[in-house]
Amino acid sequence: MINNVWKDYLYKYILLKNEELNLLDIRENNGILDIPVIKKTTRTRRTVAILTVGINNQIIPPEHLVNVFASPKVKKQFVLTDEIYEFIRNAWIIREYRLAKDERTVKSEQFRMGLSLFQYKKQMEDEQETMRTESIVEWENQWIKIKNSSSTPNLERIEKLNRLKDILDEIVVANKINSINSNWRFQKKLLFLHFLVAFYQISMVEHHFDWKQIGARYYRKIGGSKEFDSYKKEFIEVAEELLEYPLHLLGLSSLGTITPIYFTGPMQGDSASYNYGAIHATTDLAVFTEEFKTEAEVLWLVENRGIVTRMGYERDFLIGSNSFILGIDGQLRSAHRRLIEQLASTVKQVIIWTDVDEAGLIIAKEVGETVRKYQVITKWIVPPLEVVLNIEEFQSRYERAIEVKKEEQEQEIGGVILWKKWINP
Repeated sequence: MINNVWKDYLYKYILLKNEELNLLDIRENNGILDIPVIKKTTRTRRTVAILTVGINNQIIPPEHLVNVFASPKVKKQFVLTDEIYEFIRNAWIIREYRLAKDERTVKSEQFRMGLSLFQYKKQMEDEQETMRTESIVEWENQWIKIKNSSSTPNLERIEKLNRLKDILDEIVVANKINSINSNWRFQKKLLFLHFLVAFYQISMVEHHFDWKQIGARYYRKIGGSKEFDSYKKEFIEVAEELLEYPLHLLGLSSLGTITPIYFTGPMQGDSASYNYGAIHATTDLAVFTEEFKTEAEVLWLVENRGIVTRMGYERDFLIGSNSFILGIDGQLRSAHRRLIEQLASTVKQVIIWTDVDEAGLIIAKEVGETVRKYQVITKWIVPPLEVVLNIEEFQSRYERAIEVKKEEQEQEIGGVILWKKWINP
């Protein structure tokens, strides 16, 4: 009365431990089966549930049912209507009664994914996986073709473009497409990989190019120049994180954006020199084209420019403590990392101070990773405005503080006396 495919499905996904189908007592009514479920122990054998299933096995279910049931484990509540009975009859859903110990009283009623719906979703998933595999192979072939046909770039770019080449080769060899931003869907990840190849292609041959040329040269079709437009800002940011280098310096022009970096304190570069007494700003372009250094002994890495401004007013403190204050400005970018690495190599201690929230936790951890390779004392500021000296304690204290109350740096900034205490506890 019920085929082996149905039985295998029920045993694998629906029945609980030590439960089995009572096939001898199945009742049929107009294409619907009521199947008792029994549970056996060494002493007892009792009916614990009734499964109502259909035998029509219709292949294509309503779209909303596909979205409602993510897996056979999902349980839903429906009002019994003629439509719901039809869903059961077509094997799209199962009605599951759970019985009390008297084997008659209904303890709960719920609906689960039926065999036909399960088979349909499995077929769709298999087709999607096939399409993904074919899409990745197509991208890999495109990359190999462009890589093999590219000439040698100018010497200024060769190091960074070779790094991009190595990144793309590793994705091909190790199938690392999933290592790209975990919050992105597959199609967005794939489009980003095409963007990287397109950028590599044009940067190898063009000294300067604008955004629209990247897609136009790569796709060579009407509308190709717009292929990457939806994710322009994100793709540029993630590409710069991968390369640890601004795309401006690899030929991309006419973006209209230059990333400012705010700081106060002494710093010298190849073409600029800064002293105490004002809030200064440099740019990502300057950081990647010049070598900066500082005579300061204490490097403060703070999340918000408001803290840079507040501490910048305390000129006597900055000079007396020989401090340099660098603003991360809400997001640790490749230019920030570059400047931190340049300065951290000469200072005696680094003090990391961020907002008490999830973003602040991430920034503080990333900054800590950036300075870890240098022989420098690293401190984190944790609520209630105290210093800790290791990343594990910092993370534990911060996570507890976030659960209690999130707050911005500016809410609790202490003052000169407290700042001195952090430097010399």
